[in-house]
Amino acid sequence: MRDYTYSDLKDLASDADHKAAMLELLLAFDTFCEEHGLTYYLSGGTLLGAARHKGFIPWDDDVDVNMPREDCEKLMELSGGRIGEFELMPPNSSQRYFAYHWKLYSERILVAKRTKGGIGGKVYPIFLDIFPIEGLPDTPEGNREHYAEIKRRKDRVRHARNVRKYRGRNPYRILRNRIATRVYRSIGVGPLFDKVIEHATSLHFDDSDYVGVMMTNVHTTEERVVKAEYAPVIRMEFEGHLLPAPAGYDTYLRQLYGANYMEWLPVHKRVPRHDFVTFFPHEPGEKPLVVGAPTESVDDLPVADDDEMQDEMA
Repeated sequence: MRDYTYSDLKDLASDADHKAAMLELLLAFDTFCEEHGLTYYLSGGTLLGAARHKGFIPWDDDVDVNMPREDCEKLMELSGGRIGEFELMPPNSSQRYFAYHWKLYSERILVAKRTKGGIGGKVYPIFLDIFPIEGLPDTPEGNREHYAEIKRRKDRVRHARNVRKYRGRNPYRILRNRIATRVYRSIGVGPLFDKVIEHATSLHFDDSDYVGVMMTNVHTTEERVVKAEYAPVIRMEFEGHLLPAPAGYDTYLRQLYGANYMEWLPVHKRVPRHDFVTFFPHEPGEKPLVVGAPTESVDDLPVADDDEMQDEMA
């Protein structure tokens, strides 16, 4: 996938345009999984939307699914990295679009994150997040330590990528951060990333009584569910389509959003998690002058760091 910058942004896209493009992504993904016998589930806010709204939460701005890791890997192998006109990217496949999970991109709509001054420098296509489901320890205490170790290893990757964790003024912590960054950059992102996945996959899905997603920072240890209750596939209505959901969706949603998850949020809390601004891209060869665009080169613009974005939302 090519890199996108301000110069690729054309007209603002409406919320309806954005949701239509996200639904198109989801339905293409669903069709491919159905044709190839792959298991997945609506998850997170997308599953909550199915349960409460029979579709997108009105103020939501992304779409999420969970999938057993083995099926994620089969998805990549069978698709060859493309599902129809959409590009499937595996974890750690791009420095500019770094993530620990699979992402399916549609270049019909581009997004940038809203900032106080307008929009930031991160410009990229809309996406479907595909989170791998892993086997997890049998006890809550074991699960917390399991996730804590994943987080420690992910912190080393962030140092290696020079995505600095500490932004305060304590001189000792500044020095420690700089030393850690130098040490882990010398090791490299690839080997450190592999250590994260090695620990995350140390308990196999098929051999575990408890499973869950550990590759997101928005929801972590509360994702742990009893496999026998969660894993059977049912169908739930979503924007007029019947799509796969976990049989244990009620327990899952209660753990993530509380016992009253079917109640609408207060009006002042009905805001998108990512706070995206959405645009239609320019057609190839159509490059008008962009007034007020950043002067930095593409290399200087911030990377679309999924891990950092999730930290901001947590």
